[in-house]
Amino acid sequence: QAAQRIRPYVRETPLLRSAYLSRESGGEVYLKLENLQHTGSFKLRGAFNKLLSLTPAQRERGVIT
Repeated sequence: QAAQRIRPYVRETPLLRSAYLSRESGGEVYLKLENLQHTGSFKLRGAFNKLLSLTPAQRERGVIT
């Protein structure tokens, strides 16, 4: 449900293979570039999902960040 709720508001961000981390770990390491979101933060997804899931009564009381 969360993915559907936030889909219109977030960007799909790319995966980037890290040659250095892959070499050092002996496995394939990919980085998810969530810093390319509109806000520049990975925290957008969780926070936005929470705000979109508030009841009307909760929204009326407001949100403090």
